[in-house]
Amino acid sequence: MANYYLLNLGCAKNQVEGEHLAGMLMAAGWQGVAQPEEAELLLVNTCGFIKPAVQENIAAILELAEGKRPGQRLAVVGCLVGRYGKKLGKNLPEVDLLVGPGEATRLLEHLASPPRERLAISTPREVFGFGQPRALSTGPGWAYLRLGDGCEHNCAFCTIPRIRGRFRSRPLDDVLAEARRLAEAGARELNLVAQDLCSYGKDLGAGASLAALLPELANIGALSWIRLLYLSPDSLENQLIQVMARTPKVLPYFDLPLQHISDPVLRAMGRRRSGVELRALLSDIRQAVPGAVLRTTLLVGHPGEGEAEFTELLEFVTEAGFDHLGCFAYQPEAGTKSARLPAPPAKLGAARRRQIMAAQKAVSRAKQKALKGREFEILVLGPHPESELLGLGRLARQAPEVDGEVIITDGQAAPGSLARCRVTKAHAYDLEAALL
Repeated sequence: MANYYLLNLGCAKNQVEGEHLAGMLMAAGWQGVAQPEEAELLLVNTCGFIKPAVQENIAAILELAEGKRPGQRLAVVGCLVGRYGKKLGKNLPEVDLLVGPGEATRLLEHLASPPRERLAISTPREVFGFGQPRALSTGPGWAYLRLGDGCEHNCAFCTIPRIRGRFRSRPLDDVLAEARRLAEAGARELNLVAQDLCSYGKDLGAGASLAALLPELANIGALSWIRLLYLSPDSLENQLIQVMARTPKVLPYFDLPLQHISDPVLRAMGRRRSGVELRALLSDIRQAVPGAVLRTTLLVGHPGEGEAEFTELLEFVTEAGFDHLGCFAYQPEAGTKSARLPAPPAKLGAARRRQIMAAQKAVSRAKQKALKGREFEILVLGPHPESELLGLGRLARQAPEVDGEVIITDGQAAPGSLARCRVTKAHAYDLEAALL
């Protein structure tokens, strides 16, 4: 039996893809190992979205290549290959196989019969789904459910449409079949992921949509929480908001990457909704879904952002009161429209990011403090990695891996189960709680 070592890099969508790659290998008789020196195959599932990710991925590949022994093969899969293709092959002779996103479902074929010039790349079409094996790496008690691949938006700063192609939805029956399988495997929480969930179903016809899918998912008895991760603010419509509001298992959690609030910057970014429209959208959500939890991502230092535009954004962070917020400093990406425009100096972008996060930290502290003493349902994740005396969990208001966690200081419950807890202490991003 041959062994493989998988290094999975990038976002939650990449994680799902990595789980399918592992599932395919295991179904073909391979066995996963925790250390690269134990493997015949070194497999890196890559991200190529932004420059820091590219640099991190290249460094990880070179580190594995440096320790490669005779007889080992090094294969690189995913977005980095989709973005750089032949250039990557020329610069990384240590890599034995390069597989783009459009060829990922054929990994086993390419391992058995390597392509010319070590490169397998094509226009992305197929999306991993119910029919392909999947080895879960999350849990216990939760999983990601990927609804599609690609993106219909043309944001000026973004490389994803060029790497992943246009949005392709998985058939509704295929999604439901996988959701049932995940629930049978113990998932109480499903986190729906795609480049933009709002695009789901628009390419399927016959009334298929995310609004139509959610009630079907909610009918799966074993599921308790359904979370929507990444709803484009340019395409989120009232119908979906109303469905979320009246479907109890769908968490009142809105992940809306606004990127900015100032009109000159939004126009330079190629975003469709104005600052006034984005503020109205937040108001509509809060009116329709009392207690809605709002997460956003912002991008500072983009072309078009002067002092006035940044000041407007900084004030907006305090006014809007997001429950969770991430912020990135703009870096020009080759091949994008934004890269052809003059931008503020990189140092200024980094300084602005620090200001945004400082403002959000104050907002977050106040939000977290208001939770102290309240009772919530908690998904118990298991023992705390730093102490066997503590546990770890998440509230419905906390998405996995991005929103902070709950440190369980008292009480026990089975990992993967839902329990009641009382918040006893609040930190800037994490909470402490006792199980009831």
